[in-house]
Amino acid sequence: MHKLTSIYTGLFQFIEEELQASIDNYQSDILRNYLQNILLLSERERQNQHSKKINKGPDIDCVIKFRDLLDKNFIEQKSVSKYADQLNITQKRLNAATLKVMDITPKQMIDARVILEAKRLLVHTEDSVKEIGYRIGFEEPTNFVKYFKKHQGFTPTEFRKKYYWRKITIFSRICIIIPNAC
Repeated sequence: MHKLTSIYTGLFQFIEEELQASIDNYQSDILRNYLQNILLLSERERQNQHSKKINKGPDIDCVIKFRDLLDKNFIEQKSVSKYADQLNITQKRLNAATLKVMDITPKQMIDARVILEAKRLLVHTEDSVKEIGYRIGFEEPTNFVKYFKKHQGFTPTEFRKKYYWRKITIFSRICIIIPNAC
């Protein structure tokens, strides 16, 4: 899986570099080919995943119940011990189940869910970083900024700017390459 991630990362970097290069007669074909490679790799991986048997049993049931609780409570609850208590299992048992099924810890699942919601709000709302921090359960905006930076490597404001400019750049390139699309 790590190898596939590095392939995707490389392809997206090539796309970004191509979008930053000056436009020529080959650019649209090159971009189309990169996209085609991403789609083919994704389809291959999807088919490989469907061919793997999912072992039903207590571990998968535990993880599904945990994920459901997490989706409902991640704003108020960010502690593995509280989720384990609600599931009437030990933290050790929850950790073993998530590692076996998802290959990540419960804490990593919690952090990923919180970060996903933060990114969603940063991209799709005009709420301030402070408001978003409050909305996802942080009592202090500075704690939210530190948390986000720890997990993403940049601040929420930097993420929003980076996403905004990437979106503008991609949209403007599409308009140049395919004028009828805009």
